[in-house]
Order: sequence, then structure tokens, then C-alpha cells
Amino acid sequence: MTYAEARDYIEKIGKKGSIPGLENICGLMHMLSDIQEKLKIIHIAGTNGKGSTSAYISGILKQAGYKVGRFSSPAVFEYLEIFTINDVPISEQEYADCMENVREASETLTASGGGEPTAFEMETALAFLYFYRNDCDFVILETGMGGTFDSTNVISAPVCSVITSVSMDHMNFLGNTLYEIAGQKAGIIKQGRPVITAEQKEEVLTVIRQRALQKRAEFIRVEKPRRIFCHPEGTVMDYVSSSGIFLKDIHTRMLGTFQAENMAVAIETVLWLKKAGLPIFEEDIKKGIANARWPGRFERVCSRPAVYLDGGHNPGAAERIRETMEIYFTNSKIIYIMGVLADKDYETVLSITAPLADEIITITPDHVRGLDGKILAEAAKKYNKNVFCAEHLEQAITQAAASAGTGGVILVFGSLSYLAKAKEGMRKYVDWKERI
Repeated sequence: MTYAEARDYIEKIGKKGSIPGLENICGLMHMLSDIQEKLKIIHIAGTNGKGSTSAYISGILKQAGYKVGRFSSPAVFEYLEIFTINDVPISEQEYADCMENVREASETLTASGGGEPTAFEMETALAFLYFYRNDCDFVILETGMGGTFDSTNVISAPVCSVITSVSMDHMNFLGNTLYEIAGQKAGIIKQGRPVITAEQKEEVLTVIRQRALQKRAEFIRVEKPRRIFCHPEGTVMDYVSSSGIFLKDIHTRMLGTFQAENMAVAIETVLWLKKAGLPIFEEDIKKGIANARWPGRFERVCSRPAVYLDGGHNPGAAERIRETMEIYFTNSKIIYIMGVLADKDYETVLSITAPLADEIITITPDHVRGLDGKILAEAAKKYNKNVFCAEHLEQAITQAAASAGTGGVILVFGSLSYLAKAKEGMRKYVDWKERI
């Protein structure tokens, strides 16, 4: 199987849709000798902050000298980036080789009377196979959606479970209340395995505590940082851990006060590993976080005008976007380019973010679930008078660049599905300067 054949195969499987439940992924992994149980996995669920938190944990462990596999979806810029080892994406050849084995296992399962695995189940299996073949010391495993019935939850004994910020999202699948959604996220907590949680609303914490108690799992709640300082080149904080360890001047290049919470979750996770006997030092934590990157999360990609990309698409992410814009860009002209998927709560996202913009340009994402930009524009006009619908992304970029001039700020957000095209499109119309 070539890489092109492997991609064509998984895309065809993806068109068949998905079925909730773990039966098929359990069967598929059994055909692959249940190799997921031989990996040391840190399992991460949550609505917002999973990517940044996993980047921090991976960065710290990498700095400490470990080989770290990471499965994080969906892809932002390149498909293969969802499978990485020490931040290097899987090669096309390795992907094709692993997919060949996964396809054979899937066909054997189906031939024996089992169900046909979904595309995400097959990608999850491929990730396990890839990390196992490469002898990874640790695997950072992010859920795709939810937790209880997510295919990544096929694992029975993770090193620990991590739950980042939980808010309303994927209500059609996870529930219409925070309590219900938290119950799905807490489904990754396993018997006798610790759970580290970000600061949450009390109803979310109640659910996580209850699940931890049922599973006799140690419950670790992240503390509030002692000091948070935000500047155009990132975020700095002081932190006293739940065990009383004081860490000063922890710095990340990622923007936003919310990054302090994500850093704190990562720190509590690795400190638990340290307590369990893993040699990790303060310098590993500081350098690992400082070197961590997470593309597409308030990522600065251009300088004149300043252009940022963010995949925020739910109310929780919108709150964080607003907070970041208020801190960094209060005296700047702000232009939004915004496109969303139709099944997202875009009305709430707009109510939170739209009043801050001087101009909003909507587009229709090139995605099967993309919301018509005209519908989004009409919704945005409830909160902002200067709203325009662009016929295509290129028009949105040229209009935004003209409006922003050299001193304005352009924020491209709403859906991960078009960020890659937006980033490439910026090369043509603005002074390009990749942030290093």
C-alpha cells in the first residue's frame, strides 16, 4: 500500500460515517494483539486546552530525555501532524505501512462477523501501532470527542487521566448540560489511576470527583497560579503545585492568560509522574514548556499587519479569545475573518466575541458541515454593525488586509477546517513573517 492508496482508503471509510461505542475499536485492537495495553499512556479529555496541555506535557517529557508519541486530532495544517514522535510527524511510508496492517486487521474483524471500524477508530489503531513499533516511552493520547465512548477509551490502564477545561460543545452527541458533558469527559477515569483536572465549574468538578471516588482514583485539582503576566511574546506565571512545590517564572510563547491554566495542568501531571519515581527536574519543566508549540491556537503568523490564527469554535474558547483580545489589543483596530461549522453554537460565540471587532468578515468553510457565510453574517449583525460576507477566503484576506493596514490586528478563527488555507493565503497579501 502506498501513501496515496492509504489516504484514499481512509477517506472512503470516513464517508461511511461513525457509530458511537467501543465494540468495534475493541475488536480491531484485539486483532492487533491489544498493543495499546503495552504503552504508557497519558489520556487527555476536555473541551478546550487539550492540544496546548498535551504540547506542554510532551515538551517536558521530551526535554527530560524521553521518546514521546502524541496522537492529537483533528489536524490543523497537515494530516500527518496528528501522529507525532517528539514533535516529528509520521512519514508517509510509515503511515502507509501501518495502515496496511490496520486495514488487514479491520477486514479480518469484519469477515469474522464484527462491525466495520470507523475512520477515527482506524486512525486511533494506527497511532497505537506506530507508537508501539517505535518503542515510545510515553504516549500522549487526546480524545477526539467526549471520553466514555471515544475510540481512544479502548485503553484500560493509562498512566493517568487528564481533564482540561470542560464547557458546552458537541451537544448533539454529549448532552445538553455541563453535567452530562462532564460525565462523558470523566469516562476516561480508570480504576486506581490518578486523574488531574483543570480548574472547573463546580458542577463539572462534582462529576469528576464522583467518578474518581467510584474508581478509587487519586483526584488532583490544579491550583490557581500565584502570578500571571501576559506580554506580546507569551505568558509567564509563578505556580505552587498541589503538593507545595514552588515554580517561578514559567514561560510559554503561547498567548493568553488561559495558557497559565494549561501549563498548570501539565505541571501537575508531570509532578505526579515525578512522585511516582520518574526523574524529572525543574529545568525540564521550564525548558519543556518554553519550547512547546501548538499551531493554530492563537498563533501569530504575520507581523504587518499582525495576523493570528485560532481554532476556537465553542463558547468556552470564545471567552478565552475575548479575554486575550482585551488584554493584548485594546488600542488596535481589530478585524475578524470568521467561518464556522453549522453544528456549532455560533450564536453564543458571536455574542461573546463580535462586540470587540471593528469589522467582521464571514466566509463559508470548505467543509461538508460548513455554515453558509451569509447566515453567519446575519447572526453577527446582531452584535456588530460592520459585518460583510466574502464570496471566498481570498476575498476575505484581501479585504481584511486593506482594512487593517500595517498597524491593525486580524484574527482568523471559528473552525480548524480552513486555517491551513488561511495561513497559506496570507503569504500573498501581507508582509509574511513566521513567528519562531
